[in-house]
Amino acid sequence: MKNALTKKKTIMWVVASIVIVLVIVRMILPQVVTRYVNKVLADIPGYTGTISDVDIALIRGAYRIENLKLYKVKGNERVPFIDIPVVDLSIEWGALFDGAIVGEVIFFEPKLNFIGGGKKNAKGESGNQTGDNVDWTTPIKRLMPLRINRLEIVRGNIFFYDFTTNPQVDINLQQVNATATNLNNAEQQKTSLPSKVIATATSIGEGLLILEMDINVLKEIPDLDMNLKFERINMPALNDIFRAYAGIDIERGNFNIYSEITVNDGSLKGYVKPVAQDVQILNWKKDKENPLNMLWQSVVSLFVEVFKNQKEDQFATKVPFQGNLKNIKTRTWPTIWNIFRNAFVKAFEKNIDDTVEFDQLKTKKSDDK
Repeated sequence: MKNALTKKKTIMWVVASIVIVLVIVRMILPQVVTRYVNKVLADIPGYTGTISDVDIALIRGAYRIENLKLYKVKGNERVPFIDIPVVDLSIEWGALFDGAIVGEVIFFEPKLNFIGGGKKNAKGESGNQTGDNVDWTTPIKRLMPLRINRLEIVRGNIFFYDFTTNPQVDINLQQVNATATNLNNAEQQKTSLPSKVIATATSIGEGLLILEMDINVLKEIPDLDMNLKFERINMPALNDIFRAYAGIDIERGNFNIYSEITVNDGSLKGYVKPVAQDVQILNWKKDKENPLNMLWQSVVSLFVEVFKNQKEDQFATKVPFQGNLKNIKTRTWPTIWNIFRNAFVKAFEKNIDDTVEFDQLKTKKSDDK
């Protein structure tokens, strides 16, 4: 009886000790993780970052970073490059059924702010905020202790500003929802492009963006096959852009963009097909107050009127490009010919053309090599 009582007390002390250790770890861990996250942000070249808090969920195998803001050094102090209220990093439990221990990252309502048009100073520095010259996958991988297999964006926003123009440019994509799956090939698919990315968004002018992409992110230069549709954009909503960069404004019209792009071993090919319908540029009553601007808009309006497809009331072209990622070349004469082709031969369809195919044979040979 005495031995049983002693054994019971020992078990109780062990359990109590484990609970105390877990409580201490739970109290200390957020501070340790916060310091680590701040160090990761501080190591991003040319940027400085802050967070407000870290929340640990031990049972779920996750932690949340709250109010992450990343500013460009010597950039715009009021507009962070990245502003994310919540980043959730956790174990992807679904991948365990495939025998893989991998992680997933979810960005809730992130904001990405691009700034263009900044002039360079004597040191070659500019006010541009584009995120170039930084490998952004590095800090994400450092924040997730496991290999990332799934990434999701929930209700994101992408903004572009140009404070140097008149009027200033302020355009955006809203309700950006994106999912990237099988990034670490946890399902062990034996295909050239095992990962899948699907994204949707709405724009000013009530445009709808749909992007679908198969990709191999395991390569140093990822291979990909992408289709993009950006449809039903109300053109007058973009007048700040037209006034700032083209000196015109649009009275009426809708705009669509279609594109196919493939990247294979660093070689890129594809096209962009812009299609504008029911376009009216000139407004005599309003534009006559500025004769020079009215003359310019008359020239642009005449060009669009002459080279649009009269039956479909559609002005369009197709811009093919190819090359490697460091030297992308657009083809001028095919672009000009496609204006004539749409106007006088056959109107372009408002859809992707399914003319750009990913060369799987070439990829297979490269992988074998």
